[in-house]
Amino acid sequence: MRSMDRFESVAVVMPVLDDWPSLAKLISDVEDLRGPGSPRFVYVAADDGSRNGFADSDEDLPYGVELHVVKLKANQGHQRAIALGLAYVERSLHVEAVVVMDSDGEDLPTDVYRLINQAQANPGALVCAKRAKRSEGLAFRLCYTLYRWVFQMLTGKTINFGNFSLIPTERLPNILYNQGIWNNLAATMLRSRVPMIFEPTERGSRYFGESRMNFVGLVLHGISVISVFSDVVIARIVILLTMLFAVLTLGILVTLGIKLEGSVFIPGYATTVILFLANMIVTSLFIGFAVVIMLLNTRVLTTSLPSQLFDDLVLRTERFGTLPTPTNIVGAAE
Repeated sequence: MRSMDRFESVAVVMPVLDDWPSLAKLISDVEDLRGPGSPRFVYVAADDGSRNGFADSDEDLPYGVELHVVKLKANQGHQRAIALGLAYVERSLHVEAVVVMDSDGEDLPTDVYRLINQAQANPGALVCAKRAKRSEGLAFRLCYTLYRWVFQMLTGKTINFGNFSLIPTERLPNILYNQGIWNNLAATMLRSRVPMIFEPTERGSRYFGESRMNFVGLVLHGISVISVFSDVVIARIVILLTMLFAVLTLGILVTLGIKLEGSVFIPGYATTVILFLANMIVTSLFIGFAVVIMLLNTRVLTTSLPSQLFDDLVLRTERFGTLPTPTNIVGAAE
């Protein structure tokens, strides 16, 4: 069996919105599980517009823990907060891997070590947590199944994992410099063409409070995932419309042939059918033309990346618990 290359240091990136007690408990739980040979963790909290900062929360950190808080100027949303947290790791930290997870307790601290073990056994691969089973309600599971089916139909890909993952540092540019990173991390990893390993995990329970996710949020999440493959989706729609055009044209020709052969149709019926099919052809051509224009625009337009907009979107970065000084505040351009 291949020997594992042990990580010395790993960054843990977590988006946070006001939930500092959960963040502090997660850090404590991860640190409690550390043993001989475990890497040193550097925690990065992407503060997505919290009303109060970590310094105002009176939460304590375990001795020797290093926490970096990336304070965003305004709420950017879960996915963009993650992207900016990853950009901070790239520019400011020297680590061998990055773990992305939520701070609410639903991503289990024990699974952090499982992801690390898989990454050490499979150098250079992205390691993604895959839920062994869903524990949500029936309505959520049905919506999730429908979302996965729509995603596969539109993109030709299968997605059954979320943000909880490990990215080796050498693979971080493959993710961070992909324009899809603004919309969804999981879909960006799927599109990156980097080898991927999946680790079955269980869903934990939230430390405090209730989830802010609602039905509208789930729909927006699904749209953001699909948007990473927008060019593929548009191309598949064009192919579908082309096939529809061929079928409708064939339908018109068959209708004309039957009408010319005999009196099968009720008077005026053939004309109605032909006009209906012709109208569908014109509509599909119009939609197809609009879709092609959209595809061409996506090929021309470029989007600024997190590393380029970091100084514009980040108010400041704060460092807590580093030794020998307990608290340091540093500029956004650190």
